Amino acid sequence: MFYLGVDGGGSKTAFVITDGKGKIHAYLTKSTCHYIQIGFASFEAILRDGITELCQQIGISVRDLAYSFLGLPGYGEIKDDLAVLEKIIANILQSERFRCGNDVEAGWAGSLAVQPGINLVGGTGAIGFGRDQDGNTARASGWGYFCGDEGSAYWLGRKVLSLFGKEADGREEKTPLYDIVREKFKLTRDFDLISIIYNTLEMKRDRIAELALLLYRAAEEGDPNAVRLYREAAYEHSLTVKALLKKLNFSPEQEILISYSGGVFKGGSYILNPLVEYIDQSNIRLFKPILQPVVGAALYAFMLEQKLVQDKMIIEVLKEEEKRIGLSS
Repeated sequence: MFYLGVDGGGSKTAFVITDGKGKIHAYLTKSTCHYIQIGFASFEAILRDGITELCQQIGISVRDLAYSFLGLPGYGEIKDDLAVLEKIIANILQSERFRCGNDVEAGWAGSLAVQPGINLVGGTGAIGFGRDQDGNTARASGWGYFCGDEGSAYWLGRKVLSLFGKEADGREEKTPLYDIVREKFKLTRDFDLISIIYNTLEMKRDRIAELALLLYRAAEEGDPNAVRLYREAAYEHSLTVKALLKKLNFSPEQEILISYSGGVFKGGSYILNPLVEYIDQSNIRLFKPILQPVVGAALYAFMLEQKLVQDKMIIEVLKEEEKRIGLSS
């Protein structure tokens, strides 16, 4: 039996097909399926193309999929759109054997391998999702780039641009980030960055979000401003954790698992150490993600169809499969 997992994000959409024993049969990525950004027609086209191509890779029909879980950016945020999105997906899959959720649920399913706990997403956008031992779920943050998404790569990318401007005109002392940005865009004149933002990056979320990568380089070169920005991002994510802890019924005595997904957390100790510091709770255990979000989505599809709580054997197989195809971080 085959299981489809989809993990949508602000920059890309990942697709995977696994079987009931954990073997990964096909994997690919497409551009973002965020329907609020690209519209319903493009949303349908990206999902249809991705799922069709994935099935063709292994010579099956969409009707051969036993169950699917699709983690979709923006899902659940506009109530009137839910029926439209689900109808599109039902038409693509030619089946009702699927479940949709926000992409943060794919992050949770992967990072915690469908265990109770909290997952933080720090990708193009930012959001947190938690599930307690009683099956209660809650989310916090994820209000979008205009209203929030604090701690996201886009949020950090904008701060990189702001900091460069301050260092360029003397409002801040120049740090390694200044030279890193100049090198990145081959600037001969600092003000040329404005044209690049509008004409090259086109002010697009995913392209601005990519600038967060420069922050890590700067931090590695000892840039105090880069380290400070990572701490600010960690603080924002700690607020998300605390909000979820209030909404869910974790016992004060139990260990609460917290994991993460998204490129911001590739900042490693620069963001994870202050995150632990800001949460400041002895029964919290922050740990590296068990699986990638898209593989977690397929695992979740399997568990929903089989009505299992967790299957440790299949999780171990999936971890090895991720390594085999070069998907593990």
